[in-house]
Amino acid sequence: MLRRISSRVMKNLSLPPLASVFEQMPGCWGCKDTHSCFVYVNNEFSTLVGASSPDALIGKKGTEFSDSLSVFADVFQRQDTQVMETERCMRILNVHPYPDGQWRAHIFTKVPWYDDEGNIKGILFHGQAINNSAMLEAGQWLCKAIENENEIHHDKKEHSTRPSLTPRESEVLFLHLYGKKPKSIADMLGLSVKTIENHFANLRVKLGASSKTELADKALEFGVGSRIPDSLLKKQMAIVIAE
Repeated sequence: MLRRISSRVMKNLSLPPLASVFEQMPGCWGCKDTHSCFVYVNNEFSTLVGASSPDALIGKKGTEFSDSLSVFADVFQRQDTQVMETERCMRILNVHPYPDGQWRAHIFTKVPWYDDEGNIKGILFHGQAINNSAMLEAGQWLCKAIENENEIHHDKKEHSTRPSLTPRESEVLFLHLYGKKPKSIADMLGLSVKTIENHFANLRVKLGASSKTELADKALEFGVGSRIPDSLLKKQMAIVIAE
């Protein structure tokens, strides 16, 4: 988990032993200053955004990414500013086409970066690819699993058949599990709120849920909704899923 890192540590990132340790950490990571300019990034991040090397990004902003990413530069900077102003962690679902021509989905976590005196120095970020993995927090699912352990155990036969969801229903359920309201989901998918509510009605029937709230429990029982739908992997977005 990302946490406060002092300026002294960041100054020493150029030392080979420490840089080597950070390069072995999974995922994309780095830090930006208060103007959203990169101070340090690892190789995985620089490769992802099409830079020739990590050093090529130092001092630059997202506006200098490829065209497909630079159009979201203002969004990225607003997120950075919010993290610094609120001094709170933010998690973002990013889906973009990258310079190598591939669409990828990542969860990026942004946290405040403090100096030795506790002043905001910028933000730290970490990105994890989630195209082929379940996205919901393990802790969230574990809590639900404990709450429903007896019901799942005794009712296993009843729930052994996974319901078949349409691509749109999968999108609505996925976004709902991350706390998005019908109006937000409608805006993200370019649909009317009424259409989204109709999808919710169909989901409640298919999963046997009596309410939107119960949909999360039923999704756990059936093992659906925790993976990003393939249809969302072709829709460019940078959605805040937790802050």
